[in-house]
Amino acid sequence: MEAACKADGGEQSHRGSGMDGASMDCYLRSQGLYRKRVAKDGSCLFRAVAEQVLHSQSRHIDVRMACVDYLRKNREKFEAFIEGPFEEYLKCLENPQEWVGQVEISALSLMYKKDFIIYREPNASPSHVTENGFSDKVLLCFSNGNHYDIVYPIEYSETAALCQSLLYELLYEKVFDTDVKKIIAELSAVGVTEESNGSSEVSASDSEDDNYRSKATTVSDMNGLKSLSGNKHLKSNGNPTLLDLPKKVLKSLNPSVYRNVEYDVWLQSKWDQQKQDFSIAAGMQYSVGDKCKV
Repeated sequence: MEAACKADGGEQSHRGSGMDGASMDCYLRSQGLYRKRVAKDGSCLFRAVAEQVLHSQSRHIDVRMACVDYLRKNREKFEAFIEGPFEEYLKCLENPQEWVGQVEISALSLMYKKDFIIYREPNASPSHVTENGFSDKVLLCFSNGNHYDIVYPIEYSETAALCQSLLYELLYEKVFDTDVKKIIAELSAVGVTEESNGSSEVSASDSEDDNYRSKATTVSDMNGLKSLSGNKHLKSNGNPTLLDLPKKVLKSLNPSVYRNVEYDVWLQSKWDQQKQDFSIAAGMQYSVGDKCKV
């Protein structure tokens, strides 16, 4: 087992290692693989494992707490690799924003009986970081000294895109009573739903965090409930469509484009929090009784 992760996250032996997202995506595609982005917070490893083991990133807290419990029950195996008091380390680990590394990966491997394979650099073979002889594998991509994304076979994004489109079609036709086929036909006619590489994530770059700010939508927009007023109408035979769907929903309806919903939701919450913080900071400049200059 490698040395334990530092308190501020990441792995000691690889601290400071960098990776260009576009280059890594290109390399992974050449290997028949696909990098699925995961929320960039202290729970990224647990989110990635929760999806690959429990089939839902939403259970990342369950995976984290199970890891803490496993470490506590197997103290003799891990204590030598942890800096500082063991119980204090576990207490910090319970925090969802606490970054983790090799110690936790080793524990997760034994817990779920899966070996971990991690891609670190483009054009380089992946690291087999656990060698416990398990037939099942968890594939990850490590970047920025502390972040983990999921790695899947390229077929995953293609199959997931088809399943996602069927689910959204059922939602909008059966729940929102929308003629999805008509809308998709109209949009396809003007090329709105076309994507150059077949996947919104495969062709995206890590700058999407910044780009998202200029394209952020409200929660109602993401659910396809945005009003037509003030928006450009797409026309078919001279008649405007009855419902203007946001781009994210159009992607979800497109069977050739996989939309990473979990990552989209995280970006939205990140942007909403930033706007709230700006509002609070602006309000702190004033107090009751201040005179306004008009």
